[in-house]
Amino acid sequence: MRDLAERLAGISVHAGAEDLAEARRIIAKLRNMNLRWNVPELSTFIKERQRELFLRR
Repeated sequence: MRDLAERLAGISVHAGAEDLAEARRIIAKLRNMNLRWNVPELSTFIKERQRELFLRR
């Protein structure tokens, strides 16, 4: 989970389509993992990154 979160954190808000597609895949993986582990901080991080990457466009 940590490696995926670090990869997601490293994706810029100005990233290209390929990087944003990877961000979507990472978000999906992290969400699925968090269904089992239920880490509140991870949920918050995912929501924040999703807003930063996809809602400000």
